[in-house]
Amino acid sequence: MTLDQSKKSYLKQSDDRNWSWWPLFPLYPYGRKKTLFKELIANQIWSFEQLQGIYYVAVPIRMTVIKTSTGLMLINPVPPTKELLEKLSQLVNSYGPVSDIVLPTASGLEHKIALPALSRAFPNSKIWICPGQWSFPFDLPLQWLGLPKKRTKILFDDGVPLKEEFNWNSLGPIDIG
Repeated sequence: MTLDQSKKSYLKQSDDRNWSWWPLFPLYPYGRKKTLFKELIANQIWSFEQLQGIYYVAVPIRMTVIKTSTGLMLINPVPPTKELLEKLSQLVNSYGPVSDIVLPTASGLEHKIALPALSRAFPNSKIWICPGQWSFPFDLPLQWLGLPKKRTKILFDDGVPLKEEFNWNSLGPIDIG
């Protein structure tokens, strides 16, 4: 590979990893989100991991993808960069559409910030969020935070996704003040 080809390859990867909403939650690596994709259980469960951090401490955050009878269920959204969406589209082509997106925490800002963009990327999916969602500095309606009103459901209050296939339990509410 020539130097020019190498540079073009790097720039394409760099563009595929852009996350323009990073100023809403400014953690390292800011606008660049490399996605690591792993198959955890063959043809059933996959993970998508991205780094985030403050100063010299960077930790991975993970979105889990599970094959279900209706397609794919995404748990704990991460920023949907072009790179992530391309890798996820391979799963969609093999196993069916994204039918459900689950945000099982009220405090996980790293997952909450990615949910509106991910819900727009999959406009036919149901959105499931845990009770007790909040925003700062003002408590705004979910629609104002970018969640689609007609597709957003509260876990347990409105049921649970795929209750025939999964057992769901709540560990809260936990008052974080």
